[in-house]
Amino acid sequence: MAVAVGTKNPVKVEGVRLAFSKYFTGVELHPIDASAVAKAQPKGLREMKAGATARAKFALSKQGGDFGVGVEAGIFTIDDVYFDNQIAAIVDPSGKVSLGHSAGYMLPTRAMEQLFVEGRELERWAEEVSGINQVGDKGGLIQHLSKGKMTRAELSEQCVLTALIPWLHRDIYGF
Repeated sequence: MAVAVGTKNPVKVEGVRLAFSKYFTGVELHPIDASAVAKAQPKGLREMKAGATARAKFALSKQGGDFGVGVEAGIFTIDDVYFDNQIAAIVDPSGKVSLGHSAGYMLPTRAMEQLFVEGRELERWAEEVSGINQVGDKGGLIQHLSKGKMTRAELSEQCVLTALIPWLHRDIYGF
C-alpha cells in the first residue's frame, strides 16, 4: 500500500506510519512537502480541517498511491480556553475524505492571546518554553508539557487512527 503524506515533518510521518501499520502490512510512506497549501498557524477547527485536507489532496496529486494523508496541528478555542489539537485527513484517488482528531490539551490563555497579537506561530512559543530548537520536529510541546508522558508522534498517530475508521468500516460510512 502506497501512502502519500503531506509533510516532511518526521514526527508527523512517524505518527502516520504507526497508525497505518496497526491495520495494514507493506505500507510505503512517501512524504511530500505540502507546506505551501496550508496556513503556517491554523486557528480554529475549520482552518485545521482545511489544512489537513489540502495537504492530503496535494500529496496524493504529487505522489499518487492508495491514500493521501494530511496532518494539521493548530489552536482552537472553546469560549476563552485555548487548545492545541491535530486533525488528520485521509483521501483516496476517488476524492473521498475522512477526518480524525487527536487529543487536545489546554494552552495558557495569556500566552496565546499575546502570540496572536504578535502574529507568531505556536512553534516559536513552544521553543521558548521548552528550550528545544525545532521542538515540533521532535517530541513536540506536548512532550515538554506532559513531562515526557505523551509525544507529538502519538498525537499524530491518534488523529490518523481516528481518520482511518471510515476506511475500516466502508459499509457503515458509504466509502
